[in-house]
Amino acid sequence: MIRILVITLLLTSSHASALAIEWMPLETPEKSGNPLNISGSAVLEYKNAGRGGIDWEATGDGPRGGLGLRELWLFDNSAAGVPGTSQATTTFSVASNSIGFAMTGDHNDGFAQFFVDGIDVGTYDMYHTGNRILVVTGLDSIAHSLKVLQLGLHNPLSTKGDVAIFGGAAFNTIAAAIPEPGTYAMLLAGLGLLSFVTRFRKQSV
Repeated sequence: MIRILVITLLLTSSHASALAIEWMPLETPEKSGNPLNISGSAVLEYKNAGRGGIDWEATGDGPRGGLGLRELWLFDNSAAGVPGTSQATTTFSVASNSIGFAMTGDHNDGFAQFFVDGIDVGTYDMYHTGNRILVVTGLDSIAHSLKVLQLGLHNPLSTKGDVAIFGGAAFNTIAAAIPEPGTYAMLLAGLGLLSFVTRFRKQSV
């Protein structure tokens, strides 16, 4: 019975553990235009960190640059005596079940920590990442907030810890079908039957 209850709780628990995180090529490598789609899914809203709009707020004690030009740079130029950490945040106005952090390969030489709705989705060494996008899928369909934190650390092969952001994208992906309640009932009935048969065999021995 305990085994059945545990399985039931696992089946009905929040799907937060179902988040999928993946780095993929950025389809619009230059910030002269917003990406129209990500992996075939239309972008619902794009929060620009460079040319054409400043939709991110940068804070912290680290120097920043690039706002309104090409990308938002979060600097940690410790080699030049300008250390510091800083962060950039933005919030979408539309609901979506997937988001993407569009990052640039230029000046991406530091460690960056990424958050969606305040939840840590990973820390990465951005050294030589190229133009890529960090995609997070399997989210609840709400308007999400993003945060990129420049940690003041960098790869030993680079000279400083800069992190550069093109923007953030909200989009929808098709979620896997959720089993009907009847499916759960059949599963529990089958587990109950197995438990009964196992107990019966033990008593028969």
